[in-house]
Formats: sequence, C-alpha cells, structure tokens
Amino acid sequence: MSFREEVPQIDPPWTQREQINAALLRRWMLAGWEANDSTLVEEHFHPQCIVSGLAPEVIEGLDEMRATHRAMCARLCHRTATLNYLVLRGDQFAATMEFEGRQQDTGIDVALEASCFGTMKDGLIYRAHNIIDYTGLYSKLGLLDTAKLAEHFG
Repeated sequence: MSFREEVPQIDPPWTQREQINAALLRRWMLAGWEANDSTLVEEHFHPQCIVSGLAPEVIEGLDEMRATHRAMCARLCHRTATLNYLVLRGDQFAATMEFEGRQQDTGIDVALEASCFGTMKDGLIYRAHNIIDYTGLYSKLGLLDTAKLAEHFG
C-alpha cells in the first residue's frame, strides 16, 4: 500500500490548529481508508458525527460510521489513496481524493474519485459530506448500462 499527497504550497500558511486538523485528516485517509482499519473511527470522528454521501442514508454517530466503513472496506480493498487537494480554514475543510483498489466480488481493479467537505469539532471530524463518483465505479464494474445512457442522453 502507498499513500501519495499532491497538495500545492499553502498560502497563507496554516495556523497551528489547521496543521493539527490536516494531520488528523491525512491520518484518517491513510490509516482508516487505505489500511481498511475500522477500529480507528473513534480516534478520528466526533461522538456526535454526521456523515453523508458515503451510503444512501445519513450516518450518525460512531457506531454507524464504524459499520459503514467496515462494509465499504469489505467490498473494496484499497491499494492506494491519493489526497489531491486539501483546503483548511479554521475548523472547516475540503478535500479531493482518489482511491484505487480491487472490488472484492468481481476482482476488477477500480479507481474511485471523491470530494469531501466538512467541519472539525474538538479536534475530530464532526460533519462531513462526501461526493463520490459512483457512476464511474458502476460503469467499470459493468453495473451501468452505458449504451442505454448514450441512447437516452446522446
């Protein structure tokens, strides 16, 4: 497994709190997603966290976040995680990421692009909304009828 980060020079420089928040977000991406370790949820998420965009329903609290993370990791074994862009101002953040891995059911190698924005509280991820390219993933896995889409949308 490898973790790559392609974040440009930060101007103006981050405050100490922003640097701490950035370190937590990077650690979650590396340890939580790339290493597929659901036991780290408590170390990175606030007890009253609310996370949307990962699953059809909104995830509330550590137990739901842990269960969702475990289910996602069981389906996609991540080999690499790339943090393409990270913006922090105070306790607010936005990031773009890419995950590459093997989908467990099919054995197909896939890439999954995601964006996330949210808020930190007490040094933990408090609110997060994810925007994930499930269309590209489903197409790669053969679960999306691209011919029908082309016929319908031109």
